[in-house]
Amino acid sequence: MNSPTPAGRPSLLKRTLLYQLWDDFRTRWRFKFTLPKVKRLTLEGVQLEVKGLSSVMKNNLLLGRYEVQERRLAEQFLTPQDSVLEVGGAIGFIGLFCQTRLGITQYTTVEANPGTVERLRRNYEINGRTPTVWNLALAAQDGDVTLNIGNEFWENSLVAGAGGKTVKVPGVSLSTLVGRMSYSPSAFIMDIEGAEQYVDFRQLPSSVRKIIVELHPDFIGHRATYRIVGELLNLGFHVEREEGGTFLFLRP
Repeated sequence: MNSPTPAGRPSLLKRTLLYQLWDDFRTRWRFKFTLPKVKRLTLEGVQLEVKGLSSVMKNNLLLGRYEVQERRLAEQFLTPQDSVLEVGGAIGFIGLFCQTRLGITQYTTVEANPGTVERLRRNYEINGRTPTVWNLALAAQDGDVTLNIGNEFWENSLVAGAGGKTVKVPGVSLSTLVGRMSYSPSAFIMDIEGAEQYVDFRQLPSSVRKIIVELHPDFIGHRATYRIVGELLNLGFHVEREEGGTFLFLRP
């Protein structure tokens, strides 16, 4: 009788040189020939146009690795009664997930990169939705800002040196942004690749009771990260959950 393979340990076959060579060939073929042909895919019931995205990003999407923490926290803590302001909407996945899967009807998205906004609009269209999306950058104060654009759509940031190209975009403070909304948000979702260090969270309206935010200590340093957490604690929030650098803050 063959003894079972210990949990977490690869099988004897997978430890052979022949298997490793085959697996390496299969992976290279997938990234060079298979993934570039993928034009559209579905993640958590949301259809996404992925034409023009890198094979690495397509692979993450196909394997369900994209926005795992944000998706999980939204699913567990947001309800159809919530009204949401999302900053850093990217290709629109989290917004579409919240609206199609969670039933949220009041949802406003802010995305700084003009090219990414166009991709977001197309993704909403193929899902039969019309987004409320503003091409703006959340900044310390109103006025044009320089957005650094990386190779991937999520590598866009106001942090200097974050990308290879730059583009000027309108920047607005949090108070200005909220003042433009037609409703008072109860939830705030933010992932802006380090630019969270420029946000004055004291400008959040009292209606906000839930915050899902990804913090980036590798970009902004641990001191700035702890300052943000401390500022939110001083505003009456508490840390309800933290997963892989993505925080859920709640207040009564």
